[in-house]
Amino acid sequence: MTNWTPDLSPYHGPKYLAIADSIGAAILSGGLSVGAKLPPQRNLAYDIGVTLGTVTRGYREAERRGLVGGEVGRGTYVLEMRQQSTDAFVLPASDESNFVNFGRAMPIQGIAGAALSKTLHEIADTPDIDVLANYQLNTGLDAHIEAGAHWLSGHKLDNAHAERIAITNGVHHGILVSLMTVADPGDVILVEPLTYPGILHLARTFGFRIETVATDDDGIIPEALDEACRRHAPRVLYCMPNLQNPTATILPTKRRHAIAEIVERQGLFVVEDDIWGPLLDGDEPHLANLIPDRTIYLTSLSKCMAGGLRIGYALTPERLTQRLRAAVRMSCWMPAPLMAEIARRWIMDGTGLEMTRAQIKEVGSRFDAGLKALLPYSPRHPHRANHAWLELPEPWRANDLRTRAENRGVRLITSEVFAVNKRSAPEAVRLCAGQANSVEDVARGMKIIADILNSDPDIDTVIA
Repeated sequence: MTNWTPDLSPYHGPKYLAIADSIGAAILSGGLSVGAKLPPQRNLAYDIGVTLGTVTRGYREAERRGLVGGEVGRGTYVLEMRQQSTDAFVLPASDESNFVNFGRAMPIQGIAGAALSKTLHEIADTPDIDVLANYQLNTGLDAHIEAGAHWLSGHKLDNAHAERIAITNGVHHGILVSLMTVADPGDVILVEPLTYPGILHLARTFGFRIETVATDDDGIIPEALDEACRRHAPRVLYCMPNLQNPTATILPTKRRHAIAEIVERQGLFVVEDDIWGPLLDGDEPHLANLIPDRTIYLTSLSKCMAGGLRIGYALTPERLTQRLRAAVRMSCWMPAPLMAEIARRWIMDGTGLEMTRAQIKEVGSRFDAGLKALLPYSPRHPHRANHAWLELPEPWRANDLRTRAENRGVRLITSEVFAVNKRSAPEAVRLCAGQANSVEDVARGMKIIADILNSDPDIDTVIA
């Protein structure tokens, strides 16, 4: 057993959260090493002068955050980082060629290759190509930032001026530098109960506290956001109003206005992840338009053009632009100028819009062909979405469906990957169409899922 006693004096709020926070801080500082056994709950309660129930809740909260794991009769131990819910970032090492893969939220493959070859040849013939081999300031060349402003303006972003834009290595990097800009370790980040796993891993790594705000079929409930602000005093709300990952919901306009009013009144910041936004054609306003002084808007070209084009754009409140650009320099110095130049050319000559339209058309064809078999189970799939959300009928369990689907050559990702609280994850799976090889594969894979759901969940299927 580790001789460790937390100091709760630096923490405010409920004692059980302070215990969980102190465990996280001790892990980051090295005070608690991997495999260390935490003090027995009753002993710790006596040592720090709190109830046994408070310590139990604190340990459970630390377990929910993926910091520790407990076994009945053995105690509670600090987990290795590789054990701390990193499954969403681990790609299978086995041969995937024989699988229909609905797991990864990737754009359609094969659309960008010809354009990339053409553009690289054109860049090779550019007289001042040497500028792309040098360090850049302000996260990129002026022309590259101006291209970002042009792209954002074309997607209905007000005030998308170059002096408010930073180039990032995609949205995941954008989330990191946004949190570095507006939050400190120990600050509360509000997220939806099911959310992009990257925000959870970043929070655990950098010491942010994650709390949830309740949702329904339309997304974040404004009244729940107001209550979460009163209860947790958050610094940041992270959300995806457009094609939320994983549930594919689109936040209605009325709720966006209500959320904007609450954010303004409560004085928190919003990180608006709009990675899927370029695929949509709706009229719902961006939060960055409603509350520009409180919102960092993030998007990238990874989903609408090419996954390997690691170029994203952050539109910031004007007073935060230089601070966010500094966070980019601190975390990677700069996005690769060659990638930013490819992005600039594709944005300015229309190639990017052509690719986006090709993505939309192919994704539509795939889901039109595949979802027919699943219609009795009412999957959620808004027009143009790259992913669908399938809630399973009773008594099916998501992990059982996943196992049976893999036995028949279909890869799935269950809701647990996206859940802040794994124990309360719904019985549901996310289905992405981009990684499959063809329309026919999508139709075949979804037919297999439907066949499994039509079978008896209590009888194991025998595979010859």
